[in-house]
Amino acid sequence: MIHRTRRIASSLPWTDGSGRPWCGWARVPRMVPFVPSYLLVSWILFVPAAERRNGKYWIDEAAVDHLLFHVPDLSEDFPLALRSLATAPWLNHDSLQLIYVTALLLLFGVVFELREGTGRTVLLFFGTTFAAAVIAGFALHLVYPTLFDHRILENAWGRTWSGGSAGCFGLMGALAARARRPAPLLAFFVLWEMFIWWVNLRNYTSAFHLTALTVGFIAARFVLPPIRRVSDRGHRPGQDEAIP
Repeated sequence: MIHRTRRIASSLPWTDGSGRPWCGWARVPRMVPFVPSYLLVSWILFVPAAERRNGKYWIDEAAVDHLLFHVPDLSEDFPLALRSLATAPWLNHDSLQLIYVTALLLLFGVVFELREGTGRTVLLFFGTTFAAAVIAGFALHLVYPTLFDHRILENAWGRTWSGGSAGCFGLMGALAARARRPAPLLAFFVLWEMFIWWVNLRNYTSAFHLTALTVGFIAARFVLPPIRRVSDRGHRPGQDEAIP
């Protein structure tokens, strides 16, 4: 039983004594400013201009088209593509995406910001969004339409892309990286995305999500060192409890 408990713990993030400590509910607003700020701005930008179509509310894409990411811009107007990647993450394209992003940030983003700090959270959220757009976008350039001319790829080429879901998956990948055994969490996140693709998406969105998940994991696992939590006596909690 003890061995099983330790194996479960080793698959969860920050069980090795790393990460900022929990300091009580009163300090949460000061320790986690980015996630509520992002959600507040996103909802404020979405609600006033949303239009109801087919049972959902959508942003007015014609009004904000110049602020959204277009895959062809990577090869046709790269400076415009870069500018759009600064604005598109704030503009979720419909109510379902906005609710989904809200849920993911409240489930995973808040925890990551609490443990790793606001600076890292902002860097990973927007950095993985940028990386996913560039990597998945150029991958689409390589295969469409020369190698594959599938409807999903055609739609991905012609539509706009925006919202915070890629950044959420980047944070989820970074969260998994903080586990001593990250494979179970990574597998869960990948299977979850595949399930959502099957029941709802059926488009190129998953390419952005899984790219962001991978980049977030690599960045947190191999580039950003864990924040070490040190007690008053200088002992790092959990340092002698590592699972071989």
